[in-house]
Amino acid sequence: MPVRFSPSSAAALIAMTSLAACTVGPDYQAPAPRVASQWVGPANAGALADDGWWKTLNDPLLDALVDEMLAGSPNLREAQARLAEARAARDAVRGTSGPQAQVGANANETVLSKNGQLPIGSIPGFARDFGLFDLGFDASWEIDLWGRRTRQIEAANARAEQAELAAQGTRLQLVAELARAYVDLRLAQQQEALAGQSLAARQMLADLTALRTRAGEASRSESEQAASDAGAAQATLAGAQAAERAAALRVVALVGAQPDALLPRLAAAAPIPAAPDAITAGLPSDLLRRRPDIRVAERDLAAATADVGVATADLFPRLTLGLSIGQQARAIGDLFDSDSSRLQAGPGLSWPIFSGGATRARIRVAGARVDQAAARYDAAVIGALADSETAINRFDRLRAAQVASEAAMARDSAVLALAEQRHAAGEDDRLSVARARLAYVAALQRSAQARAAAADAAIGLNKALGGGWTLPGG
Repeated sequence: MPVRFSPSSAAALIAMTSLAACTVGPDYQAPAPRVASQWVGPANAGALADDGWWKTLNDPLLDALVDEMLAGSPNLREAQARLAEARAARDAVRGTSGPQAQVGANANETVLSKNGQLPIGSIPGFARDFGLFDLGFDASWEIDLWGRRTRQIEAANARAEQAELAAQGTRLQLVAELARAYVDLRLAQQQEALAGQSLAARQMLADLTALRTRAGEASRSESEQAASDAGAAQATLAGAQAAERAAALRVVALVGAQPDALLPRLAAAAPIPAAPDAITAGLPSDLLRRRPDIRVAERDLAAATADVGVATADLFPRLTLGLSIGQQARAIGDLFDSDSSRLQAGPGLSWPIFSGGATRARIRVAGARVDQAAARYDAAVIGALADSETAINRFDRLRAAQVASEAAMARDSAVLALAEQRHAAGEDDRLSVARARLAYVAALQRSAQARAAAADAAIGLNKALGGGWTLPGG
């Protein structure tokens, strides 16, 4: 059966749907926090790289490990699953904004009571038992008069973007943690090797001091102290070996690999990655678009603002257009007869005129959540600026400390070379050479620690600046 609307009905429908432009609730305006134009610390304000900041450490194995982690890390897969969930939730909200339709069919056998409200037994030709078959198509559409659906979609979009940014933040966190663990591994390997050298030098000093004690040239306390220092060096070596194993297993866990598959690749010692001489930090305002935590807080604020509109729309009436057409008959053979057609169509209006103040309370709840989200955004900006300033200063100081430690190591190397020359010429004894070698090993240890600290500071600065990815909407 064709469905017909009169001209007056069509005009009324057009007038009602034109009201959909009236969207209640506050329109979101992105915050514009006041940020200094320059860094306080000694930062390089050049343009930031777009990708792969860890490659500035110039370690091919680290590059490969990062790629493997990004491809298979369980933590990253979890973040990606949360993103997929948020996107699906957004699509579900979008799907409810248009007309809803369904096809239904049912078959019922009914037996009416003779003693019920209707005198079935007294109605001629009316059987108390009968079957009823129904096949139909039902559609409905809630007209978005006050922008309720529009605000719901705005909130869902913001939360999907928030999940995407959170995944970027997880990626940044994981890469930084892997790079730090890798630096710790290389430092532990070098410290283990140097601990072995220190043990050998301490043992030589202990042996030479014992010989001098027996010859009456040194006191017994000197000999005992030298032997004690050798024992301490043995303990230091064992600690370095344990630290190397722990760092390797930490790398394995972050990559998300099986230990037996990755540990052999990490076993061969390699130099500690060198920090770059300088890292471009851009401008403080760049953090607003680069830091995932700031962007996550901003999208949270946008979603909370849209929720106010959703709650406010509940104060106003809802208009729904409905349509139900189908075939209904008591005998299945008559189901497709033209006289079995049914039709129901028209608008429906609902308006909760009294709710005991619950609706306005929900609006106040949504407004309070906006205030909370705004406070979290401000805290994220302040924290990011302080974090970055700290990282800039730390990188500058530790790079200077690395340069100083390398200069000291060069001086101790020259002292050792001179002691060996004097020993070869018969001007110094072996004890002087052993002491010079021990001082040189200590300088190597300090230099390794300074190199690792500078690399860690470089990683921390890149992380504080928001990594090296172009974020959505950035």
